[in-house]
Amino acid sequence: MKIENNGLRFIFSYTIEFDETALKISEDALKINVSESEKKLINGISRVLCEFINIPDLTMKGIAYKALKEWQIINHSTILEISDMPIGRGLNAVKEIFRIYKEILKKTLIDPHNKNKNIIDIAFENAFKMILEHCSRHQN
Repeated sequence: MKIENNGLRFIFSYTIEFDETALKISEDALKINVSESEKKLINGISRVLCEFINIPDLTMKGIAYKALKEWQIINHSTILEISDMPIGRGLNAVKEIFRIYKEILKKTLIDPHNKNKNIIDIAFENAFKMILEHCSRHQN
């Protein structure tokens, strides 16, 4: 595997293979009621992750909706409440959503070899950094 670092963007010459059947997102997953701000957040996260992992955007959005729904059920909260949380608690909530998202994606691997899981981990770390930078720029 060859990894080049171009700033925050990594280019992987190693291909990760996913179970196409597992990646097919049911229409129900995309019909979750969310606000416009939630849609923007999900679209942004999915777009960033698609830069690192070669999966169709619609599939990434479907997985994001599943992760968001799971987080909301576990925490008895909505994503809108994150912006009202103290900064540390809000960051922990976003990290937890990313963790759930990553675990859902890892379950779709054809070969759940450590190398594939590590590439997904790197992609999520870089996506999280990009989102933190974006939030930092727009907060000031």
